[in-house]
Amino acid sequence: MYTEVFASRLKKAREYNGITQHEVSRTIKISQSTYANYEAGKREPNLETLALLSRLYNTKSDWLIGLTSDSGLNELSQILEERERKRILEKMEKEAELARRVWG
Repeated sequence: MYTEVFASRLKKAREYNGITQHEVSRTIKISQSTYANYEAGKREPNLETLALLSRLYNTKSDWLIGLTSDSGLNELSQILEERERKRILEKMEKEAELARRVWG
């Protein structure tokens, strides 16, 4: 049971963060095939890797392994939305500056 829950939640957390398996594996310094096996439920990480994944996804390891239903992802959603708003505002400011330069 825990293996299936872990695999499913790990994939959910990665997709929620909008990153690829390759990016995750590179970040936590494991092979992509090892990470893919985690999401497929074929392998389980050691405690150190579990901790790295929890930190990377900004979620609770208890949630990842199925001990709780509270992921902490809602807090992450608010952070990501704020980052996206800032990115859009910065892009608009750059475009406005470019327009001022071109059109005077």
